[in-house]
Amino acid sequence: MTTAPSPRVSVITGYYNRVNAVEATIKSILNQSFRDLELIAFDDCSTDGTRERLLQLQQELGDPRFKVIAHSRNKGFTQGMIDAIAESSGEYICVQGSGDISLPTRVEKQVRHLDEHPNVGAVGCWYTNVVSTSGIKRPRKPNAEGISFDELVKGNVFSHGEVMMRRSAYTAAGGYRAAFKNCQDYDLWLRMVRLYQLGTVPEFLYERYIRFDGVSYDPRKFSIQARYFLLTQRIARMPPHEAEIAVRTLEKEGPLSMIPKSDSALQRRYIKAALRSTALGAKAEAEALAFECIVNPIARTGIVAFIRAFSHKSFTPVRTLISKALGLNG
Repeated sequence: MTTAPSPRVSVITGYYNRVNAVEATIKSILNQSFRDLELIAFDDCSTDGTRERLLQLQQELGDPRFKVIAHSRNKGFTQGMIDAIAESSGEYICVQGSGDISLPTRVEKQVRHLDEHPNVGAVGCWYTNVVSTSGIKRPRKPNAEGISFDELVKGNVFSHGEVMMRRSAYTAAGGYRAAFKNCQDYDLWLRMVRLYQLGTVPEFLYERYIRFDGVSYDPRKFSIQARYFLLTQRIARMPPHEAEIAVRTLEKEGPLSMIPKSDSALQRRYIKAALRSTALGAKAEAEALAFECIVNPIARTGIVAFIRAFSHKSFTPVRTLISKALGLNG
């Protein structure tokens, strides 16, 4: 029996309780101008009907390129990605954020970039942040071209959902690490950039939909995510032996035991996140973040007063300036 050739691109997207966002994301991939792909969507035990909608859509569309993996237990996003990639076969691995939209030529242009630049291990693109509740759009123009480890360790150049990478680069860098429940992509890029160049297609090819129940806006989730971010940076700078010990500790004990709430770098991230939520019009989320995360009472009081004052409609121009200062306008 003849075995069907492997697709050039494996698109991986993971879902947890995103039933209303399933159809738009899936169709944005299956309608790509580049056709030689497989789309693997995994559901991590959603409770809102996401799994059922994925399976229903698979039947409705009847596209053999579209595969659904339904987890029997909740694995978490990182392990879900690891397992889905292991089941895929494409030369290139394309990440797709659940609920986000890939514009029709995204895959085609990123494949072309990787084909033409064999030293590039992963490539992103320009994208637009879209606030789901208000429709506000914030264009982003990241540039990973020629970025060094020393530059990348200062901050992530990708948002993750818009990235395509070589399978060989993913494997050589060690793949995603299950210890990183958040920032698993940043941890991967910091290892990959030591072996390969990173790149960017300088075109708007992706729309990233911001929901205020996401990890960057929910105070409890963000508190954990911010610690993972800092640990990613700190572990990347460690000698290999120390880094291995730190990763094992992270996997065993989690990030809360490794970075205290009072950590100065962590507090700065909380303040910036509160300001970012304010700039995006998420007053309630910004206040909750300030109350729950900022430990200095004077700083907390000042930030809350700022949030309440500048959330008023008359301060829209000021919010625009805040957005620019925080890099939210591209």
